[in-house]
Amino acid sequence: LSSHNVAIHLRNISLYEFYTHIRFDAAGMIDMNTSIVQFPEWGSNVSEPQIVHPADRATAPFIFPRPTWAQLRCRITTTLPSLGECSGRGTCTKRGECACYKAWRGVACEEHWVTIEKEDDDIFSWALASVMASALVLLTLVLGCCRMCKCRRRLQAKLIERLSSAIAREDHAAIALTYRRLVYSGLHPRQLDRLVRSIRRSQSEESGISLAYLLSRDFLELAQQRSGVEDPTFYELGNAFFFGEQAIGAHHACPRDGKLGCSLLDTLPPQY
Repeated sequence: LSSHNVAIHLRNISLYEFYTHIRFDAAGMIDMNTSIVQFPEWGSNVSEPQIVHPADRATAPFIFPRPTWAQLRCRITTTLPSLGECSGRGTCTKRGECACYKAWRGVACEEHWVTIEKEDDDIFSWALASVMASALVLLTLVLGCCRMCKCRRRLQAKLIERLSSAIAREDHAAIALTYRRLVYSGLHPRQLDRLVRSIRRSQSEESGISLAYLLSRDFLELAQQRSGVEDPTFYELGNAFFFGEQAIGAHHACPRDGKLGCSLLDTLPPQY
């Protein structure tokens, strides 16, 4: 195969596609004005992709934003012939659920929901007044409880933030104080123990060793002492750091699973 002949044929190519005319100019650059195509909306009479850009060649308008996959799935599964999506009695939401019109309900708005009116207006009014009075009393009690619960949740959220910060700093006094305050706020000690383990696990998984430590004198001395080499390689450090009975972290509990044997990161002081 002659590359020279291939180059000649490519230079003289003139190929018409539905989206553009492909050819090369005198400088050997591709000379084309690419068209942007988009598939039509669900339910359209057109099934082929349409050109939406540039404007002088557009065969259909640009549709944005496009429906979500859940919304498209809802339109496909709830559409009835001549009625449309949601049986013609509602619209598909972005979450893929039918938002039914008044007096209709169901997965595809297929159920007619009829309210029953009372014939005796006096009885109905009396019953309605009784229900509203009871609901008002209940609402007052619920709102009072909600305020107390919200205040307690806000307090607990702030204390949990302090606890997380104290654990990151390894400030044992602050940890103990915040722990007691969380118990007073209503959290059970078992819940708190699980929370502390979760915070330690999360901090261990999301943290990393600082570059300042890797460039520090402390790390250099540790590497030299462990490997017995003045300028150890990565492989020499691997064996010296992480294998054998004296491996770093071998006798420390891992915050991720609670078992003996943790990473180098989990043995370092908070500033690293």
